[in-house]
Amino acid sequence: MTVSILIFLGIFINPSFAESSGRFAIIFATGGLGDKSFNDSAMDGIKLAGKKFGIRYDYAEPKAIAEYQTYMSQFANTRKYDLIISIGFDQADALGQVASRFKNQKFAIVDMVVKKPNVASFIFKEEQRGFLMGYAAALMTTRKGDTRINSKKVIGVVGGMKVPLIDANIAGYIAGARFADPSVNVLHTYVGIWTDPAKGKELTLSMLEKGVDVVWGPAGRSGLGVINAAKEKKCYAIGTDSNQDYLAPKYVLTNGMKYVGTTVVIAIEQVLKKSFSAESHLLGIKENALGYTRSILPEDIIVKLEALKKKIIAGEIQIPATVEAAIK
Repeated sequence: MTVSILIFLGIFINPSFAESSGRFAIIFATGGLGDKSFNDSAMDGIKLAGKKFGIRYDYAEPKAIAEYQTYMSQFANTRKYDLIISIGFDQADALGQVASRFKNQKFAIVDMVVKKPNVASFIFKEEQRGFLMGYAAALMTTRKGDTRINSKKVIGVVGGMKVPLIDANIAGYIAGARFADPSVNVLHTYVGIWTDPAKGKELTLSMLEKGVDVVWGPAGRSGLGVINAAKEKKCYAIGTDSNQDYLAPKYVLTNGMKYVGTTVVIAIEQVLKKSFSAESHLLGIKENALGYTRSILPEDIIVKLEALKKKIIAGEIQIPATVEAAIK
């Protein structure tokens, strides 16, 4: 089937699946499609839902936070969507206002909680993912016999913005590193924006000059600069949200996976099965919503990560969710 794309007021209309079982809309974060991370993962999810359930879907790519409310209202005004999905924490304020105006419209948001009777919120135990990544990075930086590893035992993490969900990732990263080896030093910084790979690379290069040999970039599109810097300096990067191995096959050690696409499918399936629930759905390693890729991790580290996952699921490890708590 040939699929054409129509553009109207910045909204992309996908007319496929004529015999659909429902119609859905998705509003991406400002980083846009092509970030090879958060938004692309969400897009993969709605495409999968299209194939799996025969739904139709439309989507919008706002360029600024100020545009969120406009797109939400445009979608809601049509009265034809079974669910409108917001991708990203910074859509919360706009969604709260629009959900109050369109009380009969179902909404969902990924990465933030909006307490409205018609909004389902999907959030993640970000610190769990960070813990796995920090643990793996610390084990790697203390590894002997690898030409990409120096003797300084320093790892780094470059966050997109200083917001609670990124801080939870960084807190977990610091705690995971200390759990593996208390002598490992962890540097962290923030790009300040999700869409600037050049600045992400600049900050990463500065870290590498300080002895970092493994660096993680939970920074949206800005995180692409983290991977580029690691590749350029021939050290290890850790990808984010999606499997980013292909961006630097020899240099992406692993990926801190947030299965945003799976979450989108879950949200859609709940509506189709009439089990939509306007509450907070907290997802973590136990729910297979967070994890890692094997990539080029040494097998002995994978074995230790799997054991660590079991301890986290069992509640045997308490992971801090703020940077302040992690660095005490």
